[in-house]
Amino acid sequence: MRTLYGTSACHGRVGHRPGRSYLLGAGILRCRVRCKSAVEGAAALKTGPRPLVIATRGSKLALEQTRQVQQLLHAAAQLRGEVLQLSTVELKTTGDNSPTAPLRSLGAGAFADAVDDAVASGAADMGVHSLKDCPSTLPEGLLLAACLPRADPRDCLIAGDEGVRSLRDLVPGSRVGTSSSRRAAQIRHSFPHLQVVELRGNVDARLQRIRAREISATVLARAGIQRLGLEEEVGARVLSTDEMLPAACQGAVGVVCREGDAWVAEQLAAISHRPTRLEVAAERACLAALLGSEEAGRGGQAFPAIAWAAHTRYDPDAGLMGIDCFVSDLEGRDLIRYTEFARSVVDETDAESLGSLYGTLLRMAAAGNGWIPLDL
Repeated sequence: MRTLYGTSACHGRVGHRPGRSYLLGAGILRCRVRCKSAVEGAAALKTGPRPLVIATRGSKLALEQTRQVQQLLHAAAQLRGEVLQLSTVELKTTGDNSPTAPLRSLGAGAFADAVDDAVASGAADMGVHSLKDCPSTLPEGLLLAACLPRADPRDCLIAGDEGVRSLRDLVPGSRVGTSSSRRAAQIRHSFPHLQVVELRGNVDARLQRIRAREISATVLARAGIQRLGLEEEVGARVLSTDEMLPAACQGAVGVVCREGDAWVAEQLAAISHRPTRLEVAAERACLAALLGSEEAGRGGQAFPAIAWAAHTRYDPDAGLMGIDCFVSDLEGRDLIRYTEFARSVVDETDAESLGSLYGTLLRMAAAGNGWIPLDL
């Protein structure tokens, strides 16, 4: 990764300090010149052609992810001698407005619809998503213009007993809370002696359920816990991908904009992380091939009665990508898993081809077991 050097305008704009490093999609921004004053630095910058509005959900995690996007956009603009005027609009999605509904019943896009609608309508210029919450295809007219460097995609276990390090350490009959069909199916398949109970809510609400001994443990995405700075506080134990395969695009933050808005797309391209983008392309292609036209979301249609996961690992130095994926019935009685350790991937077309191949295999396996129809 190469190092990019900022100017005196860096200090005072987005919290930069000389000698400190900040991750950008293109490399590391290192501020090396101390500003005479933030006012003088700002005066030397050229203002962008218009203010930009960023649409986001209002959860703590969504706002933290949006803050990171803002910082990267400011830093990238300053390298070009520009300053951006950024503001946010907080929105409630279908998922936010249905806090007690099972996630399967809401379909894909339940936590993305309001953000995408705001961008498509022009009420916002860009929208920030946890990409695991997005449908495998974007609404017409929208473009996935940036992917931030991916956080750890693995899940973690939070348990009331400090001695529990993994799911296998839980005693028979322990109640594990989750709202995820993917997690539930894997737990039921590998640990049939555990009870899986429906659990929705933010981290604080789930921790309260553990403290009240209503549940023994819960499983959450490590990326979210890390971004909120809670990993040590809640005693999270990382689960290996052998024990719990992550959701497609878990740990990846994406930013969408309108296809015809070249200036906004250019701003976002400057902060996009290529390895993450390739992994996301493969995993979204896998889901598109698996779910086909059955993928739900914008009309509120429920997901098909299956559980699935798709996880890739891209080595940018070797140009190789591995993929690990599964499909199962909701009870986890039968779980079919495919793994390829290394396939040459040069660009997004290669990544999508790899993901589509394994998504097709998953669909054929699911259809062969009578879980979904093969023909659309």
